Amino acid sequence: MVAALNTDISIRRSEWVTTLLYLDGHPFSLKDYPFYRTVYDNTYPAMLLKTARQVAKSTTLSNFLITEACSTPHWKSLFVAPSQEQTTKFSQTRVGKTVFYSPEVRRRWVSKELSSRVYMKMFTNGSELAFSYASDDPDRVRGVSADRVAYDEVQDIMYDEVIPVINECMANSDFAYETYCGTPKSMENTIEALWQWSSQTEWVIKCDACGRHQFFEDDKCLGKLGPICLNCSAYVNVRNGEWIDMHVYPPGFDGKKIKGFHVPQVILPKNVPASMPRDARSQELATRRWKRIVEKHAIYPTAKFKNEVMGVSDAIGTRLISKEELEALCLEYEITEYPTNNLLMGNLRGVVAGVDWSGGGMQGNSRTVLWIWGICSGGQQHNFRLKTLYFKVYPETNPISGGVVEHIVDMCTRFNVSLVIGDAGAGALANSNLREQLGSHRAMQVQYKGGTSGSGGAGRSFYWNKVDRFLAERTTMIDHFFMFVKREGVIYPNVRQMTIPIKDMLNEYEEETKHGRKVWRHAPTQPDDCLHAQIFGWMAAKFATMDPMFTFNSET
Repeated sequence: MVAALNTDISIRRSEWVTTLLYLDGHPFSLKDYPFYRTVYDNTYPAMLLKTARQVAKSTTLSNFLITEACSTPHWKSLFVAPSQEQTTKFSQTRVGKTVFYSPEVRRRWVSKELSSRVYMKMFTNGSELAFSYASDDPDRVRGVSADRVAYDEVQDIMYDEVIPVINECMANSDFAYETYCGTPKSMENTIEALWQWSSQTEWVIKCDACGRHQFFEDDKCLGKLGPICLNCSAYVNVRNGEWIDMHVYPPGFDGKKIKGFHVPQVILPKNVPASMPRDARSQELATRRWKRIVEKHAIYPTAKFKNEVMGVSDAIGTRLISKEELEALCLEYEITEYPTNNLLMGNLRGVVAGVDWSGGGMQGNSRTVLWIWGICSGGQQHNFRLKTLYFKVYPETNPISGGVVEHIVDMCTRFNVSLVIGDAGAGALANSNLREQLGSHRAMQVQYKGGTSGSGGAGRSFYWNKVDRFLAERTTMIDHFFMFVKREGVIYPNVRQMTIPIKDMLNEYEEETKHGRKVWRHAPTQPDDCLHAQIFGWMAAKFATMDPMFTFNSET
């Protein structure tokens, strides 16, 4: 029931949507989507829909949000997609269109006097639906208040950088429901991490021929005319299914529980002849749809078929640099707490540092890292090279109260660091402490941004926000730094000491978004803090050597 909500309509959500909502001119029906009834009729503190393409995932999410807004007075939901285009499309063609063409909804809950803009829709019972977008920068969404946050295409949203910040929009809610939806990509992606933390609930189908129960996650189920039993190869009726949790939380588990549903294309009855009425028209349409699935299997790359048809993750993200290349940059010297090695400190043009501050992270995987570079002569490939003089990965603790800032100040003083740049995303207060203790001329802060557009920064990858920090386009900075490393622009200490930093650097991988934009990501369970501490220190070296990219833009 919808009893978990303070609702004025005491029917199940599935009954609500099939009674009051219209889709494409017809009353909405779940007849060919039986597995979604459980999604509609239950309330979970956190829910994940890991789906293939074209399985009514966005329609389900839209209907869910409309139902809550109409049935629960003064309910507030926030929808977040990775891009402005995706959010606009969802607001207009999913939510807006459904509301407009559902006569009873329009009559009872819509008024011309209330907002129905792209980014805010208001209802006569006081409920609100807010729409925004964020891929790797949550700033646009800060300050919104919500009872539910719903993420669509979550595979293109960075977990640690975005989701914990946006979920704070529900800090004052008595409900605080989280909903995640998307189509899988690589094994290191946000949606795969969410799936691994979830109940991993599968639609388990009983074979009428042999009685075997099974669920489908690869091409072994593909028969010529529909999905086949994995035991006896008989065609199965996908309506003969029920949701079964494949991951059961252990007794006493007190962490976040996510109800995760997997929806591949092969469990949609309308795609399966054996699951549709026996009349000629129904069989013709189902056979045509199943044929398209078989054709995709023949022409799609394996990873794409698994992602978009089977709704499962596949492959490892692309790396720009290898472990072997990084280890080849390691020389046989030791870093110590004290800069007493004359060979290490000799012939330097300057000393700079970078700090990536702990942001908490999922499962506590974010740490504070300090990296100190010595600026050396560069030779033919570079204006300068960077030699690692010192680095430290601090315990997972608050850098303010844990004595981390004091130790960083001490090390910067010992190594005579002329400029340290800190991450402003999670470390604004810590950076302020650095400026107080080192002097404002020796400590600056940089915040990553998701794109090159913005106030005062259109078309630029690095610029001053005219208040208190520089803004840097994240993907561009990682691209430039990795190419700097590949061209032997850095020197690292011995391989043994570099074990953790190399692992952090290899945790960052390339992916392409749905709209063809290249981005750098890391799995929520795999930290990348050592990489970003190096990048912030590299930025400091760019400032110290008067690099045009970092001096001209900073003055305008």
